[in-house]
Amino acid sequence: MKKYLLIFIFLFSVLSSCTFQKMFYHPDTINTTLALSDFKYEEVWINTEDNVKINGLFIKSKSEAIATILFLHGNAGNLSGWKTTLETLVKNGFNVFIIDYQGFGKSEGKPKHKNLFKDSEAALFYMKKRNDTAKTKIIVLGTSIGGHLAVSLTDKHQDKIDALVIEGAFTTHNEIATAIVPWLFKPFVKILVRSKFKAKKHIKNVKIPKMIVHSAEDVVIPFRMGKKLHELAAEPKTFWEIKGKHIHGLKLYPDEYVQRLKELVK
Repeated sequence: MKKYLLIFIFLFSVLSSCTFQKMFYHPDTINTTLALSDFKYEEVWINTEDNVKINGLFIKSKSEAIATILFLHGNAGNLSGWKTTLETLVKNGFNVFIIDYQGFGKSEGKPKHKNLFKDSEAALFYMKKRNDTAKTKIIVLGTSIGGHLAVSLTDKHQDKIDALVIEGAFTTHNEIATAIVPWLFKPFVKILVRSKFKAKKHIKNVKIPKMIVHSAEDVVIPFRMGKKLHELAAEPKTFWEIKGKHIHGLKLYPDEYVQRLKELVK
């Protein structure tokens, strides 16, 4: 009896862990290339270390670039939802490379925590190899789950990155899952939601300039998590409290956002 109980507990743990990981990702596929008016862009395919093909767009500034931004979007939709944001950044003098994670948009594979990290690494390595970006300053800008991802990426590769910006990011997968599920499931989430990627741990190691952006009115990721990440972050660091919906900073405050990005890489 004890043997069967242990087997049941093990299987429940494995299956539940997979189920809880899926709750983080809500991808949409896309079959057409995003149309960006008045900007030169390339549709790019790159391979991860596991030889999975992921899709992205590289958009060049019309003038000499202030910096090149690796844009890591949130956990839903695909890169086509970021048209306005991309145009704001590019028209203000930034090159932008945005990718769709595995399982998002046209990208192959499945969205998992470890896969997203591999995707972001592949994107960064690609940017550093391009002749037109290898010598530009690199900003990693991540929103929501992309912000959490950006911290882990920057911790490992800060020798290749000049500045980090995260907006609406959470502290750990476990803590955000525990915060949003009904109280009945909280004990299970605390046990079953596991990931080696923890922004609140990695941000302590990031020594390059960084800006943490979070809306005090965010109803998706608690404002306190943004404050906690800033508290734990190594210097130099800036916290920018904004208003409005989750990860709407560039839409609501485009001019100030752009100015703050420029100051990070002066």
